[in-house]
Amino acid sequence: MKRLIAGLSRLSKPWTTFLVILSAGLVGWFDFVTGYDFHVTGFYIIPIGWACWAMGRTAGLFMAAVCTVIFATADLASGHNYAHPAVPTWNAVMMLALFFGMVYGLTELKDEIAQRERANIEKLRVERMLERQEKLASLGTLTAGIAHEIRNPLTSLKARLYTLEKHLKAVPAARKDTDIISAEISRLEGIVQDILSFAQPSDPKLKTIAADTLLREVQGLMSTSLEKRGVQLVVDSSPGLLIRADSGKLKQVLVNLVRNGAEAIDGAGTVVLRTRAARAPLGGRETDAVILEVADDGKGIPPDVEKRLFDPFFTTKENGTGLGLPIAARIVDKHGGMLQHQSQPGHGTTFGVVLPREINETAASANYRANSPH
Repeated sequence: MKRLIAGLSRLSKPWTTFLVILSAGLVGWFDFVTGYDFHVTGFYIIPIGWACWAMGRTAGLFMAAVCTVIFATADLASGHNYAHPAVPTWNAVMMLALFFGMVYGLTELKDEIAQRERANIEKLRVERMLERQEKLASLGTLTAGIAHEIRNPLTSLKARLYTLEKHLKAVPAARKDTDIISAEISRLEGIVQDILSFAQPSDPKLKTIAADTLLREVQGLMSTSLEKRGVQLVVDSSPGLLIRADSGKLKQVLVNLVRNGAEAIDGAGTVVLRTRAARAPLGGRETDAVILEVADDGKGIPPDVEKRLFDPFFTTKENGTGLGLPIAARIVDKHGGMLQHQSQPGHGTTFGVVLPREINETAASANYRANSPH
């Protein structure tokens, strides 16, 4: 039965309409053939309920009216003698009222079920997010201690290497070795800095900024280097959308997402920066939001990788630390937002930075004057 219901729910609207009307006609024919030997009036709820559940209240009301007409026609065609000529009309009116009541009841039930499903999904999402935050907090404390312990000997090594380099200037082979050691120390320092950024993110300094301006600044930073690789960085944004954010930290997030998008493209391709207004569940309630999207037309993310996308230290890159996305997620979380994504292998990936929208008419006017031609 569940498979049958699932299959019927996947039918296209024209097919559903045809089958619903056909089933209503079959019930009417059966009603006419059996007359008063069998009371089959209750079977009209099948096409009405089907239409209501599959296509909404309007379709349900339409089918209620159709079934009432079919019922009245079958009733009159059966040739039953009533005590008063108005009885068939009264029966039809009563059936119409009953059918309409059933439609409204079903739609209310459907809305309640959908609302409960949304609430359950949101509850599960929040629970997973809290669980991830607890894990990240515990891991952050551990990694911060390790990073500090590593940083101290690295500083000593760098100082000793500087002294050693001065004594080995005349030895080319040794100089080559010291250059390699210096580069590796710098790489380790970068990893330690990434670990500290992940483990101990600083609080953002929030200011009201235009989302469109932020994207264009990122485009200015990244477009030249990406064009050398055959990747176009395009901005497709809506002006007038304001957010409260730390411009520097959000640029760090967006630059990381743009770089990831470009690396997912084999050969020529496009990365699009977009802004759009939306309603999103932030802070435990639905609120006005601005979504900063980074969309690429690359190879997409394989399902096995997608499951571990935000796991710290998980990476598919040869020289990656696996901290780029976890750091980005924590920065966005510090802004009171969330980082979401959608990916389809072979068709690209879209990351969305969802942030609370700032409704500020004064700031909006100032931003318009700053960007308008003089």
